[in-house]
Amino acid sequence: METAYQKVKVHNELEWCQVTDMDTKEKIEKLLLKSRVSYYVKWEKPRLFSNDKFGTCIFCVNQLQKDDADIAIQPLAEAEQDKIKFINRKLEKTFY
Repeated sequence: METAYQKVKVHNELEWCQVTDMDTKEKIEKLLLKSRVSYYVKWEKPRLFSNDKFGTCIFCVNQLQKDDADIAIQPLAEAEQDKIKFINRKLEKTFY
């Protein structure tokens, strides 16, 4: 028997913000978890001749929780403006 939800494909994630510092990444994760915001992290490797060993970390959140995520990290975003870049674009890849 097939359920009604099997044919529904949902793809409503946003690339929300980009971080290049591991400490800032951990702070954002703690704030999002505390505010119960669902997220996942996408990693981009550093370029070949880059001095950056960490790479880039992109936080992706659900479109419906974007406002909650913005409120959750507002104090951190004001304090560390140079380490957090807000992207707010729809993911281009589909995973199904």
